[in-house]
Amino acid sequence: MKYKDKHIEVTSELIPIFDINRPTPALIKLFNTEQNTLAAQATGIVIRATAIVHELSHKVSIGILDTTFHCVMPIVIYSRQVDFDDTFYSVSNKLVIRDCQIARDLLVSVQPRFFDNSNQLVEAIFKAEDFTYLIFNIEDDKSIRTAVDLLSRSRGVISIHNPNHKNTTQLMKYCIDKNVHLIEHIDGSTDVYRF
Repeated sequence: MKYKDKHIEVTSELIPIFDINRPTPALIKLFNTEQNTLAAQATGIVIRATAIVHELSHKVSIGILDTTFHCVMPIVIYSRQVDFDDTFYSVSNKLVIRDCQIARDLLVSVQPRFFDNSNQLVEAIFKAEDFTYLIFNIEDDKSIRTAVDLLSRSRGVISIHNPNHKNTTQLMKYCIDKNVHLIEHIDGSTDVYRF
């Protein structure tokens, strides 16, 4: 099997992140639109987010600040127990998900909160004082820094989509100054974990 995009090339017997016989890739295929093609980096972020949130046995507030990742909402809703009463936040109410009844039903069941901009979302999600999981695009530097500031005093995860493999040195320095460790992945994405 081969995969190639602008930044990554993989040749392997099997590339698990694209194997729809595995749970999260199958759910990505079910809920993501064909027009919103996810490269390996984005698919890896969805898989990490789904796996991490699945293993938590308490309420989670999930913020989607990059519309590429709207499919995370129905995937997580589908794979989590209802009694956790998770809260979902998005910077856009123009959802980039497959138009299907199951996606609509799942989203209606949790009534996501929509915001006009990322700063409003970040401020609101941290007021909830739940475990927070945020997914950003690297372009949203100001909101990422605000989230790092707030996460340095709480618990949660920040995943940062970096589709053009931009230099993350300044973000790394900012995190170090806040005593937060930024994990830089070989695919260009980054994460901050605070448990």
